[in-house]
Amino acid sequence: MMRWGAFAIRVRDDGTGFDLLHGADVWAQFDLDHLQPTGRFTDDADEVEHGFTLGGATCAVRHAVGDAWTVRWALRAGDPVRGDGSLGPVPVRGDGSFGPSTAESRERPRLRMRPGPGCAVWVWAAGAEGLIAIAPSRRGAPVVGLRLTQGWLKDAGDGFALAPPDLTLTPGRRWVGTLRADLYPSMDAFGARLPGWLAPLELSVGEPWEFREPDHALVVSPPASARPDGDAVQVFGDAGRAAVTVHSPRGLTALTVSFAPMLDTALAAGASAVLRGVVPTTPAGAFVVAEALGRALISEPSAAERLLDAFDWSQDTDLLAIATGIVRGQRSGNVRMVRAALRKLGMVHPQPGYGRVVMAAWLAGLALGEDSSQEALALLSRPSHSPWVALELNVLNLRSHEVSGGSFHGLINALGGDLPGEPVGLDAVRQAQLIGLLQLCPDEWPMSRAADGCATKNSRRLLAAASASGFSDADDLAVLAWLALGQSLV
Repeated sequence: MMRWGAFAIRVRDDGTGFDLLHGADVWAQFDLDHLQPTGRFTDDADEVEHGFTLGGATCAVRHAVGDAWTVRWALRAGDPVRGDGSLGPVPVRGDGSFGPSTAESRERPRLRMRPGPGCAVWVWAAGAEGLIAIAPSRRGAPVVGLRLTQGWLKDAGDGFALAPPDLTLTPGRRWVGTLRADLYPSMDAFGARLPGWLAPLELSVGEPWEFREPDHALVVSPPASARPDGDAVQVFGDAGRAAVTVHSPRGLTALTVSFAPMLDTALAAGASAVLRGVVPTTPAGAFVVAEALGRALISEPSAAERLLDAFDWSQDTDLLAIATGIVRGQRSGNVRMVRAALRKLGMVHPQPGYGRVVMAAWLAGLALGEDSSQEALALLSRPSHSPWVALELNVLNLRSHEVSGGSFHGLINALGGDLPGEPVGLDAVRQAQLIGLLQLCPDEWPMSRAADGCATKNSRRLLAAASASGFSDADDLAVLAWLALGQSLV
């Protein structure tokens, strides 16, 4: 166990994993995949180093603590050192590279991570540039920020590759990567350490992404396009995600630029996918159709009405099914349908989004001339052991900065503040639910501007990803439904 201020780093005996602890609490757990342990070289109070093999290469991973915590990995082609210190030959391919015979199946060292209870992990892994933010999800600080100071960090599906796919090591040469961790008071403070040329990667369709760095080269993959504009290069793209590669002295940095459609445009496209039968009529799909119909975004309203008539929301405890009934009741002027939805909510256990559906029913009743405040407040006063569900109920019921302010700081952490990248351990649907929760932050609270910027960034990223898939996945429709529900309440 190595002490690092109020934190500690606990490295597994064989070196294949390590944990970041704050007191007795585990903030994050890390695993190193594809490495075969050969022994521990160093085991001091401020430094631990282990040896491994990887195909025809050796790898040394060293943790050191001082003012910063650093994790360094070095790959080397040649003879590995066994645990007893003796040399043992490992075959190296004729071209000096390591791994299996085909580049497609070549194994590289890979880092996997999981946030601990009450913590969030956010990662931007762009190749030659990268960062990992580890922070509490129930308060704002401190933030442990790991920056890639050399080497490689890239998304590899269920983990992050620590070496490029085309890496070739000749005998006697090595590849070195380093992550340096420092403490920051906020996500914004950590974001100040991003490359100066990096502009926000989440944009609206029609808005250009700009690059201003004459000493770097830029490659834009079709169908996105680039054009010069004075001292800048502007990148444009249709709704979806564009691949942009920056060539710099550090190496190749692979960027994903998100071009998000307007929400109404996305709702129209999502409803069309449901009406055309591209996806089954799930509660999310029914809500998207009902919401699009209510906003006059559907070219054949009669087909949408028939689909919704065939969808019996009243027999479903899914929150989006109940929300469909609320939207239909308000649009048709059927206050009994809204009352039925409120009664149904009384039989549903509070969960992410519960408070917003209750609020939607309350507002729909008011629009139809019925005050359901007592029923709604009773539903919003129900207890929950989930911190984020409790936050949603509290802010809709009590609106107390003293009770909920710290939790909004933690929610901003969970969604990465204004950092590029994506969260670890949160699927897209949960992210959309948390975006809606973040949008409930009252304007007069001190973190409201950060909350608004974080919500906008993540909404654009999710809308662009769903547009890129053509809303062919049920999760895409659920993302769209929760984003639409959240927007309707702000």
